[in-house]
Amino acid sequence: MSLAEAFDLPSLARYGERRDARVVSDAPEARLVLFSLQDGQQVRGRGEPRVSLVVVEGEGELWAGEVRVAARAGTLLACAPDEEHGARAGAGRFLVLGIITPRP
Repeated sequence: MSLAEAFDLPSLARYGERRDARVVSDAPEARLVLFSLQDGQQVRGRGEPRVSLVVVEGEGELWAGEVRVAARAGTLLACAPDEEHGARAGAGRFLVLGIITPRP
């Protein structure tokens, strides 16, 4: 029996007046959180064991500590444990997958 899960991430996006965070998968090894941001909305975090941020669609900025990266679909930023990190949308929609390992 396979435990594989498949997700169409863009179809799970929930854009609105406030940013949205949705847990897509939650296992002891990793938690996957999908952030739907638009028009300057942002999300930030700190204290997770290890976080990687992957842009699924749109354009904006990712940061970890002092590192800031202009980001578009396909950009990956790997953050050190306990490092402040986040994502900010540019103009339009910005869909970012946060991968937290291990799950907090």
